[in-house]
Amino acid sequence: MENAAASAPMRSPTLAELAANIRVARQLVAAMRVAPVVQPMLLSAREALLRAMEAYALELTARRLPIPPQLRDDLRLQRDIGRHPTARSF
Repeated sequence: MENAAASAPMRSPTLAELAANIRVARQLVAAMRVAPVVQPMLLSAREALLRAMEAYALELTARRLPIPPQLRDDLRLQRDIGRHPTARSF
């Protein structure tokens, strides 16, 4: 017997849910930047923010919608920060 929940297709998150994920991730990064800064926790929060922004951008692209310039710029910034994780963040 097959589990109905396991066989049901997963629904994609809505744009509103993806945007909410970005807001929550931004709040977490802001909280982690308050002294004393614990670098591993801040790095983890920034990685979560980057994943949330990338998920939103991918969904916009899948729907053939433009990526807003602010999101595009923030993605570029977070990717650059991710390449230099040991840089001071305050």
